[in-house]
Amino acid sequence: MIKHLAATLMMAASPALALDMTHLSDTERAIMGEEIRALLIEEPELIDRAMNPPIPDPTAFYIEEDQRRMAEQADRIAAQPGDMVIGPSGGPTITAFLGPDPQSIELAHTLRALLAETPEVSLTIKHWPAANTLAAIGQLHGPDAYWAAMDALAQNTPLETLAAQNGWPLPPITERAAQLDTDRSALAAALDLDRPPMLHINGLLVRGPVPEIAIRKYLSR
Repeated sequence: MIKHLAATLMMAASPALALDMTHLSDTERAIMGEEIRALLIEEPELIDRAMNPPIPDPTAFYIEEDQRRMAEQADRIAAQPGDMVIGPSGGPTITAFLGPDPQSIELAHTLRALLAETPEVSLTIKHWPAANTLAAIGQLHGPDAYWAAMDALAQNTPLETLAAQNGWPLPPITERAAQLDTDRSALAAALDLDRPPMLHINGLLVRGPVPEIAIRKYLSR
């Protein structure tokens, strides 16, 4: 059927064959009608496409721009000295841009709970703005100390008090902090991020705080 209609349309379009579409005879019009009817019966989706043309996605441009920026900054999105890395290498990875704000702390709690249930997932935390002392505590004393220090420092607990409460020698923390550069504000600007918290998961940038169920969905993409 489709071949018949195609041949008919070619005849109509070809000056050499001289079929005038505006002056069809009753017989020609009937043949054309039958061919079109047969085609639509065979491929009904043509009607749906004609009646419901696709609507351009207004967000497509921004998604493409995000992907372009992420590709350009791929090396910097990967874990860098000064970032806090929790979990094994080689598995699914979440990159979190966190600050001292309440939403970042909320997202940090969600991520901590997620890691406890999915030990195969790796989390890279990029500090925005700088958090040299927090990163130093994490590097010296491990993830549990890092999470505890994040909460305490966000509440303006003095470092001396925090270290004394947890039995952490203070000089190694201050010495390590002085050696670190944890400010990822420049990377955030290059990715056109406006404020923390943000997540990078499987090539997507997601504004936080994000429910754990949503993070799991992004990980499974």
